[in-house]
Amino acid sequence: MSEYHYVFVHPGQPQDQLISDLSWACGIQLQPTESEFIDYAANLGYAAVEVEFSHDYEEDQGMPFERYQSLFTVRDFDSNIPRQEGLARQIFARLASLGRYSLLLTLDLQQFIDATPPIPGTGAGAGTGSDRN
Repeated sequence: MSEYHYVFVHPGQPQDQLISDLSWACGIQLQPTESEFIDYAANLGYAAVEVEFSHDYEEDQGMPFERYQSLFTVRDFDSNIPRQEGLARQIFARLASLGRYSLLLTLDLQQFIDATPPIPGTGAGAGTGSDRN
């Protein structure tokens, strides 16, 4: 079974701004998909980034998923987890540098990796640091 890195994002609105910022962070324009669950995606050659504007995840392992409107998945085509994590951290850091989003980075929704502080007025909270690598 493959493991993926997930980045939860708040606010997820306006969607155009999120896609523009995420495209910049990925270095490639994300495109709309016809998938029932994936709203936008990009192929980075060795990995995919897939955006969902909404989700039904609730708090698990101390991570408050429900506080985040949107998420994106980083999926390495060869299941190279270290390379996938490096890419996820790079995109996470670039988005964080904009100061517009509260972010939560996890491995397979089970392991907390990193979070940004909450952005005032957005209603999102950062995850716990108890499992931080």
